[in-house]
Order: sequence, then C-alpha cells, then structure tokens
Amino acid sequence: MRISNVPILLTALLVTLVPTQARAQNLAGKIKHLFDVGSFNAPTNVVHGSHFFLGGEALTKATRQLNVSLAEQLTSFPIPSSSGGFTFAVNDRGEVVPTSSTFGPLFAERAVTIGRNKLNFGFSVQATSYDAFEGLDLESGELQFISQHNNCCPAGVGIPSQPTDFTPEFERDLLSSRLRANIDTNTTAFFANYGVSNRFDVGVAIPIVHVSLDATVDGEILRTATGALPGAPLHAFDAAGSRTASFSDSGSATGLGDVLLRAKYNFFRSGMSAFAAGLDLRLPTGDKDNLLGTGATQTQLYFIASGEYGRFSPHVNFGYTFSSGETSELAASATAADLADLSIPPAATVNPDPVDLEVPDEVNYTVGFSVAAAARVTLGFDLRGRTIRDVPRFGLSNVTYTNRGPGALPSASVTINNEVTFEPTNGNLNQVLGVVGGKINLGGSFLLNLSVLFAMNDAGLKPKPTPVIGFDYVF
Repeated sequence: MRISNVPILLTALLVTLVPTQARAQNLAGKIKHLFDVGSFNAPTNVVHGSHFFLGGEALTKATRQLNVSLAEQLTSFPIPSSSGGFTFAVNDRGEVVPTSSTFGPLFAERAVTIGRNKLNFGFSVQATSYDAFEGLDLESGELQFISQHNNCCPAGVGIPSQPTDFTPEFERDLLSSRLRANIDTNTTAFFANYGVSNRFDVGVAIPIVHVSLDATVDGEILRTATGALPGAPLHAFDAAGSRTASFSDSGSATGLGDVLLRAKYNFFRSGMSAFAAGLDLRLPTGDKDNLLGTGATQTQLYFIASGEYGRFSPHVNFGYTFSSGETSELAASATAADLADLSIPPAATVNPDPVDLEVPDEVNYTVGFSVAAAARVTLGFDLRGRTIRDVPRFGLSNVTYTNRGPGALPSASVTINNEVTFEPTNGNLNQVLGVVGGKINLGGSFLLNLSVLFAMNDAGLKPKPTPVIGFDYVF
C-alpha cells in the first residue's frame, strides 16, 4: 500500500464508523424551542396565548442571536496541531538527520517540515465543557431576556407590526426568560501528516464529535399592570394562574465533525530560524443541525516562524480565515414540528428582523515556545487567539420600559436590571486560550502528548479547563 493513500483510506473508514441514529435530535434548535415554548402558551380561560411570542421574540432577536452565536463558537473549538513531533532533513552528506531538539508545539505549527516520505500518524482526545457566555454563568440563570407584549387588542389582533399601544392595559406586562444550560463536547481527532518533499507537508485531521446539551428556560410573567388592576385577566402559564414555569429539554449527537485538510511549505531555513506558509481547508462535513460542524467552508492562510536556539524553540503563527456558509437555520427559526407542537399558525413565523446566519471570518494568531526539558521530554506553552469579525456583542444592561404599571397613560415606567442585550452595531469578538503541557517520548518515534487548554478572557462562549491527551508516531 502506498503511504500517500493512508489518509484517504483512514477518512473512508472513519466515515463508515460514524453513528447516524442521533441525527434526528436537531440540537441546534433546542434552546430556541425552549424560549418559544416559554413565550407561547394558550391555557383554557387564561390570557397569555401568543402575546409574548408574537410581541416579544418575533419582533426582537436577542434569544435567536444568542443561539446562533453559541452554535458558531461551539462548533469551531480548536483541535491539537497535526504537526509531526519528529522532523527530519537530508544534510550535505546525504544523511537523514533530525532538525529540531524538541518535539514541537502543542496547538500551533512550526516552520520546519517532517521530511521527505515521512508519515506522522496519531490521534487526540479532548473533553470540553462550557461554563459562561460573555462573562455570564451558563448554569445559574444569569442570562435573562425580556419579551414585551404584542399589540393584541382590539385592533391589533393577529401578527403585530408595531409595538404595543398599551390598550388594553394588560399589554404592559412583560415576560422574563432565564436560560440555564450544560453544554459538553468530546472530540476524538485522528490525524496524518505526510512529507511530500523536504520542504512540503500535507495533512488531514478527522474529528469524531460527541455533543450533549441539557437546557432549561425559567419563565416569569412580570405583571407590571395586571397585578394591580382589579378584575383584570391575569397572564399565566396555566389555568391555575401560575406566574412562573420552567421548560427543559436535552439531547446528544455523535458523528463526523468538520474534516480539516492541511498543507505547509517551508520556504526559508537557516541554522536557527525557519519560515513557512500554511493553508488549512476546513470542510463542512459535520452535521450543523446537531452542532457537529459549522456549516461553512473555511480557508485559513497563515504565516509560520520558528526558531531553534539550543533547547529553546519559540514559534509564531499568524493568519486569516475566510468563511463561506451558514450556521443551521434551526438556531434562529422554528421548524414546522415546533409550530405544530405550540399550535402556532405558520404565518406567525414572519419576522421583520432576521438573524444573520453567515459564519464570520476570523483573524488567528498563536505565540508560544517549546523547551527540551530532558532528552525524552518537551514542555511548552501556547497563547492562542482568534478575533471573530463583525459579530453581535452581548452584555448586561439596566433597561427601562416606559408606560408600565396601573393607571391612565402616561403611567409609571419599570426598570429591569441585568437584562441581556446586544449592541445595535456589530463588533469584533476576541477570544484567547492558553495551552500548557508536554510531549513524552515513550520509545522510538512514539510520543505521548498531554496538555490543558484554559480561557484567558471572558469573551464569547467560555470553556472550562480542557484536558487533552494524544499519541503520535512517525515512520
């Protein structure tokens, strides 16, 4: 068997092994569905109906944009470098000799190549849990959203096209929805790297991803008007008049993630320094409806610089990722099954303020170093950053809703503290991860790789410390 055929055969084998029974879960739409359920309710003899679904979420996009942002960032979490732990070159005497005193970086690329006709093969396993979004705890209900009542009566019956006019006065009520979520991913990535020549490497990384999601939306009707109006009908979640309710759902999916094709060309090499150019092509092979892939084709072009100064080897990667494709539309819109479950007419899905599903471009950078701590041990640190361009930014705001409360208009206002809102204009999202760990030579060309990723800021979807273990071998 030709060595160059190994990555192709490996890809075909893994695709046949990926389970498909979980693909009906549609994880991308679960959180959106919970917000829909909590804002639409039609119990007998109780006023609630579609008033908050139509007047609140269908005229705003905060919860839908949140779900899209979660999906985009969850499916693009980094995997370890497939760069070979051993690198070789041919010297002036025609001898094959090592070109590095270390086993290379953890989550970055170095400029030197693996060597002509050399094949590096391995795999890594990483378990990631997420505990915060934009600095807000995902598990405690800090993510609070407010929905306003629609202009339902008497002339506003049907799909609203304007804010409430507070006639009748129960339209002043608000709905608070708080999200609690546990999100976990486990990724096993198989990779291979082949030296086409002494300066040119090609590679492939094939991730198998398991995603589990357990979410709850706690709803509370804020009776800013009806609680003080004698004889007025009360908004409620059930016929007993409950002002609060919780809606939960969970699911998991396992399958092929987005396959990554890689190429690296070492265009300059001296005694201590080397420079290279890299190309990563990320294919949309993962099921985006189940949060196994981004839904986009992403092309990253990057520059690599690295040095060899005795036992110390620094490295720098800098690049730009071009994205073409969209996140799952389930993250931002209700399916026909959702509407049937909620008894919502299809016309209710009309939304004058759609969410942008385009996967954004990124600026990527990594700086770090490797140290040969012993003959068989390399220790290292990487600082890995990504700037996701032109995306909605979220934050906490104290929002005042005017004309709330009993009495003739104009009436008192009410201020909601710590409501999650997003900026009217997009901005850049800068996420920074630290990576610390090492590589241990177990004998021959066999390496054990151990590392931990940890978030160094609170921007976007924040992971808990993520352990990574892997093995690779060169032959």
